Amino acid sequence: MNKSIVYINYSPYENSGKILDYLLDNFVNVFHFSIGFHNLKNKKNYNRLIIFKNGKLEKEFVLFQLPIPSSLVFILLPIRSLINFLQIIRYTVWLKYKYKTINIYFTVNAFIAWIGNLLRGFGVVEKTVFWVWDYYPPIHENKIIMLMRYVYWQFDKISSYSDKVAFVNHRLLNLRKDMGIYERNAKHPIIPIGTDKFAYTKRKNAKKVIFGFIGVLKKSQGPGIIFDHSHALFKKFKTFQYEVVGSGPDEEYLKHRAYETEVQTKFYGYLEGESFNQVLNRCTIGIATYIPDPSNVSYYGDPGKIKRYISLGLPVICTDVLEFSREIERSESGIIVNYDDSKAFVAAVGKIMSKYPFYSKNAYKLSQKYYYKKIYPEMFDLN
Repeated sequence: MNKSIVYINYSPYENSGKILDYLLDNFVNVFHFSIGFHNLKNKKNYNRLIIFKNGKLEKEFVLFQLPIPSSLVFILLPIRSLINFLQIIRYTVWLKYKYKTINIYFTVNAFIAWIGNLLRGFGVVEKTVFWVWDYYPPIHENKIIMLMRYVYWQFDKISSYSDKVAFVNHRLLNLRKDMGIYERNAKHPIIPIGTDKFAYTKRKNAKKVIFGFIGVLKKSQGPGIIFDHSHALFKKFKTFQYEVVGSGPDEEYLKHRAYETEVQTKFYGYLEGESFNQVLNRCTIGIATYIPDPSNVSYYGDPGKIKRYISLGLPVICTDVLEFSREIERSESGIIVNYDDSKAFVAAVGKIMSKYPFYSKNAYKLSQKYYYKKIYPEMFDLN
């Protein structure tokens, strides 16, 4: 077992793909910084340092957090980033003093990875690992967001000097090769977001149309597709339900849409741990209909929500935005649709429900390919 690791990620993605669970099983000391970005309801503290020893919680510190309304998130991002910078530096130096050695500094964010490389330069941490989850396209209708994305991209380029850089998919690596950050023959590991392993069970309510969505409630992630196509859904299925887990900047908008369309919807807010699974086990179709837009960061990501769906044998309806969407289609674990095509969406729902055991078993089978305990060891092999 390795000795000590600093792990920094933004809420609510701290244990996406079971990565935190993996660290707790494989490191004696895990120093986990959980940092807030979106204002999530039902989550008490955004900025925390949590110290684990041998997989058990030892101590927790609540860090300073600057309350920011959603409308000012990007305008005040430099101030929030400066606060995070100072707190990460301060507490990591303190951790080094107290625990003597920090073997690995690990993050999924370019700005945070840059901080790690600074700490490595001063001997505070030994090695740095940057697991690249995203790319922020420079084009956006909001000029402030465009500027912030440009600045973030500069940190992304600098962070390529981490001791190990891994990517969640080939699209992210090839993009950086196209931009000249890496040579064409450069080799970096592709380590997708992992899945959990559950015993496969048949759904008792496999004849009921119950949609499930988990994630940050933003329009760009496509949770509104059920409301947008509600008329066609009612016409075809008469009754259906929608279970929504998560919080985010567009939560009130989505609640209003549910009220407008009279779709039977339950908003659970932010949930942690097994509560996710309890909700999804009541659903029959997982929704991952990211809106196709050139500025949508999801083009380059790996969908944690889809990995959660298929781990539970939940077939998926998705848009052709993600690289992983094609794997869903090839494995017949779900169906790709165009976001604006009501007829195609309703047909996809009908097709899945008519062959439910087939799609459900395929989804579960696909999930086992990405079992987190099999794919994560490569990330931390720094020999």
